[in-house]
Amino acid sequence: MRCLYKLTLKAKLWYYKQNSGGKMKKRLLCLPFFWLAIPVLLAQGTHDMNDTRYTQNAGNPAPVSPVPLLDDTLKELAQTIHGKLIDTKAQKITIGQFNYRGSTPPLAVYWTNQLTNELANKPAGTYVVLSTGGTGADWTVTGEIVDVAGIIRIYTRLIRLEDRSISAAFQSDFEKTGAITGMLAGGGGEGGSSLADEYEPDSWENPVTYEIGVNENAPVINRAISPGGDEDFFLLIPGIDGRLVMETTGNTDTYMEFYDAETRDLLEEDDDGGQGANARIRYSVQAGKRYIAMIRGYSRSTTGAYAFRAYIPPPREGATNWDNPLAYEIGAEGDAVVLNRRLERDDEEFFLLVPGDDGRLTVETTGSIDTYMEFYDAESRELLAEDDDGGVRANARIRYSVQAGKRYIAKVRGYSGSDTGSYGFRAWLQVQVRLAPDEYEPDDDPSQAKVIEIGAPQQHTFHTGNDVDWVKFQITQPGRYIIRARGVDSNRLDTYIELFDSNLNSIAEDDDGGENLDSRLSMQLGSGLYYLKVWCLDDEPNQPYTISIDEQ
Repeated sequence: MRCLYKLTLKAKLWYYKQNSGGKMKKRLLCLPFFWLAIPVLLAQGTHDMNDTRYTQNAGNPAPVSPVPLLDDTLKELAQTIHGKLIDTKAQKITIGQFNYRGSTPPLAVYWTNQLTNELANKPAGTYVVLSTGGTGADWTVTGEIVDVAGIIRIYTRLIRLEDRSISAAFQSDFEKTGAITGMLAGGGGEGGSSLADEYEPDSWENPVTYEIGVNENAPVINRAISPGGDEDFFLLIPGIDGRLVMETTGNTDTYMEFYDAETRDLLEEDDDGGQGANARIRYSVQAGKRYIAMIRGYSRSTTGAYAFRAYIPPPREGATNWDNPLAYEIGAEGDAVVLNRRLERDDEEFFLLVPGDDGRLTVETTGSIDTYMEFYDAESRELLAEDDDGGVRANARIRYSVQAGKRYIAKVRGYSGSDTGSYGFRAWLQVQVRLAPDEYEPDDDPSQAKVIEIGAPQQHTFHTGNDVDWVKFQITQPGRYIIRARGVDSNRLDTYIELFDSNLNSIAEDDDGGENLDSRLSMQLGSGLYYLKVWCLDDEPNQPYTISIDEQ
């Protein structure tokens, strides 16, 4: 009798879940027949104690979403597995694939995602759930889906990886309805699924609101990409400033776009930044601002189930942020102090820079990890410049003309969220030098070119960043000549020269053929008149330079 009471209670709960809505009164007339069926079920024999059996109402032929049944079954199953993992003192587990005829259809992906979510959020666990592809687990939960005698059965097994022994096995049965059949279509994510999830229709004007989590165990929303170029929209409103991480999970090849919800400006997009073919975006967001994450299949023909989640990791102890940046005292070239810092997963670091003079600020990272840098106006938070590999190897390097007393922020992160490790940060200022026009000005075109004698160097200045100087010279003795343009104070002035004949046809040109950034040409020249054009590749030249033409 006690067993019959428990089964009757479970049947009542199932019945009310399946028959809510406007037709409740009509369906209640069938209720006595349902209770009469219970002895028949008992007479047919009992299932294994680990078996979870659910069916949908066969009297209602209309397609009914199987999601509530799946979720109820999975909650019960996860609780049982959780207890067994506690008993065995499991430490690390993975959730493997649930295959159906050699493929992973949306139903399998949904089952895996929900089971992962349920176990990852169980309190007081002795174990952690590793993400897809994680290594080092001692237990795994996996299984398969089979189609037998008009039902869909999902076998779930708890396996000890040390010896591949099965610690527990479970089976969950579902009536083979049109909705369940739809979830079995689509294989690995291309083709046939006709599943429309419970959140449809959603759009720009009617996005699905997602409550942002605080870590990678944030709850997931299970969705499906239907045929015909389906797009899913998620509204995200962060409660704090921080680094928002958004990602999909599953076997469907997803593509994500991230927008400002008010202006609809595209802020970021990603294809395969997550595990496998999943999308993953990390973006610095502001508290209270509205954002939209839009998910679609990689191609218009891509369909299948997937899960979406988003979280802002809590700042670690000693971490910097917009409101609490690390003040850095700008040095001089060759004398800038290196700050040794460390990046964790999805981490960002903020450095406050206040130059004492106008000039050219250089900001760079050093070390062996792949860093990415963004440079902002600290007051308006306007992005002024950004760089990936402008420094040595995978380090970032930005050069920007700054104003004395103005506040700037340099933000450093790993190129991907998984780039972690130690790095160095430094910044120095090249004070802006105001050079006066030289005595040869104006000499900005060939008609204004001044004569330079062989063996008699001339000193010139680039008094603006776009200043161009022309000289002309006469070769009376054919031979090999060396033509140079180099800084007076150092060889770090980036000069460029181009040689022309008397008809202003270009003969040769050079950028860094001399020492460091000096330009140099070694040419066999015949008798005649020649023109030389000299300009600078630095935005703000800070020293005079000399032009020389010497016989070799």
